[in-house]
Amino acid sequence: MRIAQLLIPPLLLAACSDVVFIESTNRNSRIDYVVIHATSENFAESVRLLTRRNDTPPVSSHYLIPAENDPSYNRRRLLLHQFVEEEERAWHAGASYWAGETALNDRSIGIEIVNEFDCETTPETDIDSLQCEFLPFEEAQIEMTIELLRGIQQRYPDIDPLDYLAHSDIATERRSDPGPLFPWKRLYDEGIGAWYDEETKARYESEFESQPPDVERLQAALLRLGYFVEPTGEFDKLTRFAVRAMQLRFRPDDISGEPDVETMAILWSLIGKYRRGDPP
Repeated sequence: MRIAQLLIPPLLLAACSDVVFIESTNRNSRIDYVVIHATSENFAESVRLLTRRNDTPPVSSHYLIPAENDPSYNRRRLLLHQFVEEEERAWHAGASYWAGETALNDRSIGIEIVNEFDCETTPETDIDSLQCEFLPFEEAQIEMTIELLRGIQQRYPDIDPLDYLAHSDIATERRSDPGPLFPWKRLYDEGIGAWYDEETKARYESEFESQPPDVERLQAALLRLGYFVEPTGEFDKLTRFAVRAMQLRFRPDDISGEPDVETMAILWSLIGKYRRGDPP
């Protein structure tokens, strides 16, 4: 058997009767992450932006979930829209980081949900000057999101619960979507994604009331969970935005970016539940 024959892709096997395909165990799926976005645009504009030719930079996603009450959506019932095959790269994450990995476009599925929230940031923006208007999601949108994610779970069972991500998780200073009104706890109750345990949170709250972690431990904890910070030992802008991103997903009642006792208790609880080893 010539070695060149072994390099023929499996999809061509049906047309090649003299190829031996031996499936190696040294492989895995390209898909390691799912990133959930909100569009900040209506349906029609979202479709235009996600499908037009634009090289600087290109913008796309694998899926778009419309809104029933959107005047620009003219169908009688909600239909899932797909723009890119899951095994192909879509350009939805931008400059991104999670748990030591960058360029998440290469290894993720992007899901956009039509929601006309407004939250603009610039490189000069700090949290105190950041003005956001978050809007609720429709029940039908959440139901469709859950159905889609269940299918993704079945196709890619090795995706870690913490790797069902918000756009704000992977671009803490630039993005706030899908925002504090997206129901991450409900997804967890449906068996999708991550959430903390109340008993563990309460234990850490009791511990931190008398002796809260210092900034160095906070930064180490944020890094351990997955957020991008620099271990400066100072509560700088990057650290505060990382705290806010964690709050957007896991403590949406207060997204000030301040590392209060409840926030730190949730952070430590998540690390103990999903990351190997003890929290810092």
